[in-house]
Amino acid sequence: MDFLTVKQFSKIWEISERRIVKLCKEDRIPGAVKNGKTWVIPENTIKPADKRNNISKYINTEKRIAIFNFNTEFGYTVISLLKQAGFLVDAITENNLDNVEIIKIDNKTNLDALKNLTNKYYDGLIFFEEEKQNCKFDKIEVIKMFSKKMNCDSSIVFVNTKKNTELTFVKDLSKELKYDVGLRINAIKINIPFDKNIFVNYDEISEDIVEMITKLKNTTGMIIETDGGYLEFEQDGKTKILGNGEFYKALDTCLKSLNKNSYFWSASMMLEDEWTEEPKEMKFRVSNLDVSNRGTKVERIFIFSHSKIKEFKNNKTLKIFMQSNINTMYVDYDEILEKEPELLEIIGNGWDGIDLDTLMVDAPADQEGNVRGYLSINKREIKRAYDCYLRLKNYAKDLKEILK
Repeated sequence: MDFLTVKQFSKIWEISERRIVKLCKEDRIPGAVKNGKTWVIPENTIKPADKRNNISKYINTEKRIAIFNFNTEFGYTVISLLKQAGFLVDAITENNLDNVEIIKIDNKTNLDALKNLTNKYYDGLIFFEEEKQNCKFDKIEVIKMFSKKMNCDSSIVFVNTKKNTELTFVKDLSKELKYDVGLRINAIKINIPFDKNIFVNYDEISEDIVEMITKLKNTTGMIIETDGGYLEFEQDGKTKILGNGEFYKALDTCLKSLNKNSYFWSASMMLEDEWTEEPKEMKFRVSNLDVSNRGTKVERIFIFSHSKIKEFKNNKTLKIFMQSNINTMYVDYDEILEKEPELLEIIGNGWDGIDLDTLMVDAPADQEGNVRGYLSINKREIKRAYDCYLRLKNYAKDLKEILK
């Protein structure tokens, strides 16, 4: 999504920049955000109606989405993404939600009462049906009720996390809603064992939901399934050994979650097959740069013998990292082998630490080269790795000075 400046919108809407700034401060322009001292606004934003004009009573210019009933974590992410896209959000639920404006329903609320809870018009509805939810409303009745508050450009997304649930009603309902209102309805089935200790990409699931409600303008009756790329932790707090694709996907998810308050620390053994030109490795390097540009504290220690300095002087990856905001350090493999050889055993093939909560551990490659590593939330393993990392820093030198 692209943003335009107040000056650009002043020409589009034919009103003064001062007036637009005032509307931004009054929170009357959905999605407007302050970037430093200036305001930026989503490019497709509709000009707010002048409240001094009676026409604003009859023409709705707000972009509003209703979210009906959710418990799981990605529901909050959906709301955040919708607000970033410039939508106002009404959460209609029987649960108490933190930092979310809600329209409260309770055990005494019936469908007739629900109809009177809001007299607003909506661009879309996201209906959650979840395993641990005791929703007493018939989903088809609720969806039909909200469809009467929408127009031909609106969209409904049905989100289901229940096991063994058929969603055939979506296709039947899509024909009826398309005929009566012109709107579209699609569904996403989320196959994730929420009752287990898992690692899952909530952001990507949320992005899929938002994409379905805002972008699929000519698609209706579609049902897609996703598992969010979830990984299950075993009793020791580690996943199984992951293949290349699974490992890089999980690592990318971890990196996307980092912000200016995060800490990314890494120790890499510079092996002969390290830092190839494969797309997945190149994507990982770009992710490192993106994280550091977002303000995350990123430190990388590269471990190789002093005798190989000449060999690594023209290494593309090292050059990229050294020219970035990443704190790149060098540790002499031979010095560690002589003084503290036990550290090399802890390092193994290397690892990436995400704050002090998660560790991505490189595993020895199998003969086919398909094995990449595993994800760990084992506190003892993470502490052992981080203590090792701090000891390595005692030997560390600036990589730029070593390779200049």
